Amino acid sequence: MERMSRFAAAGATLVAALAALLWSCSREPSGRSDAEIVVAEVDNTPIVLRDVKSEILSMRGYSPTLEARGAGRAEVTEAIRLLVERSIVLREGSRRGVAVSFAALEEEVMRYRIDYPSGGLEKALLLVGISAEEWRERLRRSLLYRKSADAIASSLVSVTPQEVAEAYRKERKPADRPERIHVRQYLFESASPAAAAREKLLRDGALDGNGGPAEIGVDLGYFSREELPPELPRELFRLEDGGVSEPVSLEGSVSLFRVEGREPGRPQTFESEEERIRESLLSARREAAIRQWLAQATAKATVRIRSDLLEKLVEGKP
Repeated sequence: MERMSRFAAAGATLVAALAALLWSCSREPSGRSDAEIVVAEVDNTPIVLRDVKSEILSMRGYSPTLEARGAGRAEVTEAIRLLVERSIVLREGSRRGVAVSFAALEEEVMRYRIDYPSGGLEKALLLVGISAEEWRERLRRSLLYRKSADAIASSLVSVTPQEVAEAYRKERKPADRPERIHVRQYLFESASPAAAAREKLLRDGALDGNGGPAEIGVDLGYFSREELPPELPRELFRLEDGGVSEPVSLEGSVSLFRVEGREPGRPQTFESEEERIRESLLSARREAAIRQWLAQATAKATVRIRSDLLEKLVEGKP
């Protein structure tokens, strides 16, 4: 379920090297678990067989299991490439002090939960033999990877005021910027707790609890009327700041939507669009920068591959 960027250009050399390494025919040692079998090292940081299997499942969307269908050579090569790159990025992120807060992890968990009915996420994980705790840890590492990559890339690029002004001149649109509302979603198993939570949100402005998903909610961001997804109630634009929708049933669960705030409609000016344009320019440059940085860092790293231990994953092999 990880959603990491695939920096294909940065890993092209690594892919070619791995393809040549992976296919010797010695057998895996018996009596050892996948978590104990080190199949690769990146500057002495181990990658175990379980990591490779998990990465392949993630690439497949966690279905089917490896037991139902063995891994192909291209899958193993790609999984190793991603794991090597991730190890390099996470190590640099650690050096820079990058971390993932509990609140950030809970919000990401909720973004996944809203796609499932009550208990559906846990059932999906059980089908592929992954515990909820293990999945949360993988999700945390995915967030940590993205934050680390962003920190690295952001330190390598910049945009001048002159570049922002030039981009604005090229794309300027005469239409006014529409009103947008900031929406947060709260998810519940049934209508009764949702109704009680709505009363409390309207009365106190927050939910009591231990900081779990139901209390935190999911920040959905800003929407104009045209951008509002069809599953969100249109009444949101009629609510005041802090207003909460009536409970909305969505595929086996019940949601509340709260208006956190709003941006009034206004004419598009350089001042109103400056930050958006700056971020757009930076985003493209960050992607190019991390590709180049990762290619250089990978070339400098000492990568050792145990090709004999990876052979067992190849489809059709014993």
